[in-house]
Amino acid sequence: MEYIKVDKVLTFQGEDAVSFLDSLISNEFVEGKIVPSFLLFPDGKINYWFLTEQNGEVVNIYQKNEELVKIKETFEKYKIRIKCEIEIKDIDVNLKIDSDTFEAGFDYNYKGNDLSTWDEITLNTELPTLETIENGLLPNETKWLLTFLNFEKGCFLGQEPVSRVNFRGRPRRKLITNKTGAQEFIKI
Repeated sequence: MEYIKVDKVLTFQGEDAVSFLDSLISNEFVEGKIVPSFLLFPDGKINYWFLTEQNGEVVNIYQKNEELVKIKETFEKYKIRIKCEIEIKDIDVNLKIDSDTFEAGFDYNYKGNDLSTWDEITLNTELPTLETIENGLLPNETKWLLTFLNFEKGCFLGQEPVSRVNFRGRPRRKLITNKTGAQEFIKI
């Protein structure tokens, strides 16, 4: 279990917030539960990974502060005739993340000093770093494909290339984090 201090959240609120995000991100919402997801490029490559949480008409996205700004800018580009306010808000919570299953939740009683950073969680769970994402990476090339992506939810941005690789072929490489903490691809 890893714990992380969160002081910012990207909030989507309004009549179209849930349907707007649902049409773009790779995983479906589970009311009141924190769920991992990808935002993909149209070619199916990973743009961002983050944690999402839906509470009624409000959706929250959790990721490191610098990434939240970029994620917000990206969603603003897709927001055309959508009734939804997007803003970064201050919060003060601790998230706990299971490194093996990526189940996440709030821990309001955590008093430990061994907090992880988003970068440490990225490496410890073998999620792609910013540098790896910039070089192009399909979700199929990570070990988290079926945790961060739901093929049953319907259409989402970048779905077709990812589905094609999943159902008609297989990835040629897999992302791993080696013992030195560097990420590399291994041929399959």
